[in-house]
Amino acid sequence: MILSSASLTALAQESDDTSDFMHFDSMVMRFDGTDAYVTVTYDLDTFARMYVLAFGTRHLESSFETIFSEYEEAKVIEIGYDTAIINLEDVSRSSGNYYLHDSRDLSTDIDSLRVIYPGGTSKTLTSVTETPNIFYGKE
Repeated sequence: MILSSASLTALAQESDDTSDFMHFDSMVMRFDGTDAYVTVTYDLDTFARMYVLAFGTRHLESSFETIFSEYEEAKVIEIGYDTAIINLEDVSRSSGNYYLHDSRDLSTDIDSLRVIYPGGTSKTLTSVTETPNIFYGKE
């Protein structure tokens, strides 16, 4: 058990491939002006779940930093046992009466990505590895 915990710690902190111990079920991106708030739902494998139950979720933070590494201002707000909330600042740029969000790589596979626009409408994509190019109106 101790050996498994030590190897999981190293994996969670240093691995660029989170698919070894984490599966991403869904991601919801809610846009607000130039910022976005992201909720990620995931499953951990058995050893990772045991480690998190014993030592907490703080070692998972590096996994989310890797996924959102193409965003300059990505801040992990909260990490739970199966959900994380991330704030992405200045991910869109202003252009006339619209905001434009350029596609960015996520460094992993996400089963379902739901984009929620400021007006409340949404679009759902399946099996994604990057965010789509998006534009939405200023309110």
